[in-house]
Amino acid sequence: MRPVLPDVDALVTDALRQVLSGATVRVGWPADWADWLPLVVARRVPGGTATPQGIDVALIDVQCAAVDRRDASRLARTVRVALAEACRAQFRGADGYLSRFEDVSGPAEIRVGDPPAGPDLFRFQAAYRVTARPL
Repeated sequence: MRPVLPDVDALVTDALRQVLSGATVRVGWPADWADWLPLVVARRVPGGTATPQGIDVALIDVQCAAVDRRDASRLARTVRVALAEACRAQFRGADGYLSRFEDVSGPAEIRVGDPPAGPDLFRFQAAYRVTARPL
């Protein structure tokens, strides 16, 4: 039997939760997002590859939100460093390890989409490629 791919969403969010204090880290946007700020939403998006050995090269979308533009920007830049360090340190989760990190785009401010931007919501988005391997 071939190895099962690790849960990349869980690996990424668990790694970020260990480093970020004062920010909520989730896989999806909560309906009551304003109650969770500052907020980091990190999840796998289509794209990437997997090998028969269970090595997964995943594209991760990360959005960081806060009530202040500077805070949202700082959070996005902090998440980038935290995720790169987690990969460098080979962060271990329940069913796998993070290993390789690569910038794809960002972080950059986004003012469109849902939830809508406003005077109390600033969002920055970035995309990273990470490699995960099973235990």
